[in-house]
Amino acid sequence: MPTIVLVIEDDPDMREIEKTALGCGGYEVLLAANGQEGLETLMRRRPCVILLDLMMPIMDGLTFLAERRKRNLAETVPVLCVSAAGHPMVERALRLGAMECLDKPTDFDHLCERVAHYCGGPQSS
Repeated sequence: MPTIVLVIEDDPDMREIEKTALGCGGYEVLLAANGQEGLETLMRRRPCVILLDLMMPIMDGLTFLAERRKRNLAETVPVLCVSAAGHPMVERALRLGAMECLDKPTDFDHLCERVAHYCGGPQSS
């Protein structure tokens, strides 16, 4: 069974690029367009890592992190922020439980390396 990665990103082009990059690495990629969709996905599936944009409409990444903690929802799943947000927002994300934050534009080889670090590498189906 493939290893699951949840990508929470409002930009449809970025979602597809991340999905393609991770899919080529053998990961099953679940997509959410905002934090609310991300929470709904976490109620149904458990990924090995969450890639989270911080600046999104409907529910931003900081609110997602706070709600995930409040609901005790997949709290042991590591979160990697992938964002162009500034330092104060990144610091808040880290205080709310994100493991690390990667800057946009993203180096997708590095992104795949970080995902493999948290997931133990992809598994082929």
